[in-house]
Amino acid sequence: MPEETPKSPEFSSKLRKTDEDLKDLQLSLRTGMVNVKVLMEFRQAIEHARQASSAVQQWLEQEKSGGDPFNVLPKVVQERMQIAIALLRDVTQDIESGDIDFDTPGLAQMHRTVSTLQERLLRFFPK
Repeated sequence: MPEETPKSPEFSSKLRKTDEDLKDLQLSLRTGMVNVKVLMEFRQAIEHARQASSAVQQWLEQEKSGGDPFNVLPKVVQERMQIAIALLRDVTQDIESGDIDFDTPGLAQMHRTVSTLQERLLRFFPK
């Protein structure tokens, strides 16, 4: 049996099938089946996976057609920005609601990472 590579038609077919399966899974889970926070997290994770799958598919299509696959990267960065913004909003909400407190695992690392991010952002938004 030949090995599948990212450039093989079978790989592209599997990507499309996985995207369809993720979409079906996302639509099948309804409010009331699980906690709303858990449901929203699940839906966001599936959407991120679908976006990443789409980026891989676009990259492969660009390579196959002789286009520039690096044109996909700005979309990947834009999606990463949207994910980060959504996650930071969720973490802020968790802090305000008391779901995150001083004993929450990862809190110190989060603080260090956000501080580093803030320092780097000053390059774009100087005081």
